[in-house]
Amino acid sequence: MRKYEIVLIDEEVAYMYSGMEKKLFQLFYEHRHAHGNLKQITTGQVQYITKDFYQSNLDHFIYQYFFHQKDYSYSKHTHTLNMVKEQSFARLTLFPKKMILFASGGIDAETSFFEVLRRYQSFFLAMNYETNKYGWLKPIQVMNIMQERSGI
Repeated sequence: MRKYEIVLIDEEVAYMYSGMEKKLFQLFYEHRHAHGNLKQITTGQVQYITKDFYQSNLDHFIYQYFFHQKDYSYSKHTHTLNMVKEQSFARLTLFPKKMILFASGGIDAETSFFEVLRRYQSFFLAMNYETNKYGWLKPIQVMNIMQERSGI
C-alpha cells in the first residue's frame, strides 16, 4: 500500500523552493522523526511554510467533483475511490493541516485525487516517506510558463 502525506505550502515559499523540493521533503522527514528541541524547532519551521486549508471547503469541493461516480464514497472527512474495473483503490482523509492518501493497486484512483486537489489549489506537496518520493501536485515550472504566456 502506498501512503502519501499532502500539505499545502505557502505560495511564496513554494516559489522560493521551486527546484529544491528535496529540502522541503527533508524538513518534513526530520520533523516526523524529531524529538525534544529539534521537534520544537522543526514544528515552528513547518508551521511557517505550510498554509491551512479549510477542511469543510475542500471536503465540499472533492465531494462535488466525485459524487456522481459509482466508485466514490464519502464519510466524515474521508473520501474513497474503489475502481474495481481498474483494480485501483485510494482513500483520502483530510485533517486540519494535512491530508493522508492511502492507495493500492493501479494508480487511477490516486491520480484522480491528485487531479482534484490540483484543481483546488496549486501548492500542494505530496510526500511518500517510505519510498522517499515527493513532488508538487501541480508543478511550479508549468505554472510559471503559463503565467508568462498569459502576461500575468
